[in-house]
Amino acid sequence: MVAHTAEEEQIESLKKWWKENGTSVVVGLVIGFGALIGGNYWLQHNVSQSQNASLEFSQLQDDLQQSRSDAVMTRGEHIINNFSGTPYAVLSAFAIARVKVDEGDLLSARARLQWVLDNSKQAEFIHMARIRMASVMLAEGNADDALSLINRVEAGEYLPLYEELKGDIHASLSQLSQARGAYEKALKANDKGDNSLLQMKLDDLGGEGA
Repeated sequence: MVAHTAEEEQIESLKKWWKENGTSVVVGLVIGFGALIGGNYWLQHNVSQSQNASLEFSQLQDDLQQSRSDAVMTRGEHIINNFSGTPYAVLSAFAIARVKVDEGDLLSARARLQWVLDNSKQAEFIHMARIRMASVMLAEGNADDALSLINRVEAGEYLPLYEELKGDIHASLSQLSQARGAYEKALKANDKGDNSLLQMKLDDLGGEGA
């Protein structure tokens, strides 16, 4: 089963990104363009673009929560095509990928996740897209490709997610020792979180001699 990050977590990622980068972005724009003819128009245009994208994405969130898949697809593609320079385009791509996974269209889901990998500059979004891409590959039966995608990645704070996914992949290949090691690394890296499902996966592997 392909795991999905909740929409609330996507919103929190966006808030975190803006909190960390919003001020520097605005200051950079003012310094870089404020002295140019038409600079004020340029700034107003970009603020307007961001506001419009925010409104569209807010509606997309509602469509997603209400399981209006066609509306999610239409609005999401609109945001990606018209507001590609905003983080809302990336979040919309995640939403479309989720819908496609739910529909069983894993190829289309991978295409949207690849768009994120190709276009996003934010590390957290890239990690999210890579993890979901590997999950989709695993669901497709491409375990080796999934493992290659997430091996040798500088995981940082996403280490528990990467290691748990590695455990899932190794388990699917009946590589129980490697799966056990990955699950144990995930548990150790997330020792203060809710590890009930992860512990269940580890227990299901049995003992060392199983």
